[in-house]
Amino acid sequence: MSDDFSGSVEIATSPEATWPVIQDPAALGRALPDCESIKPDGSGGLDVVVAVKQMFMTVRIDLHVTYHDLDAPHHLRLDLDGAPRGIGGTLHLSVPIEMTPTPGGSHVDYRGTLALDGMLTSFRKQVLEGLRTQVDHLVRNIEREAAAQG
Repeated sequence: MSDDFSGSVEIATSPEATWPVIQDPAALGRALPDCESIKPDGSGGLDVVVAVKQMFMTVRIDLHVTYHDLDAPHHLRLDLDGAPRGIGGTLHLSVPIEMTPTPGGSHVDYRGTLALDGMLTSFRKQVLEGLRTQVDHLVRNIEREAAAQG
């Protein structure tokens, strides 16, 4: 089962200032909401563990993140594949991101597709509701990291 989502965010940093954060695992780890750990996998991807709080529990998800369609500093697609610990099922998230310069920084557009299977499909509504907020927070946190580096 798959669902589409999209959004846009205005940030105060340029695409050129923002791009280094996206490519720095340590900075990206600080920006990624709920990130517990992030490690390069040796082939250009990242192994990530996120701890997502849902109601009365925390679900840890092991993710493998890969970068595609790179056109620095304006476009990339992030693919995230993973599985939650203790809950059967897998997820695949593909998020193309466009950064357009503006006089005050950048306009960031994203649209993506989320595919869930197994037991995760029973959490579909909660995952989709939180996804846009998580991506918006990620973009805002990347903006903060870029401003701190500049």
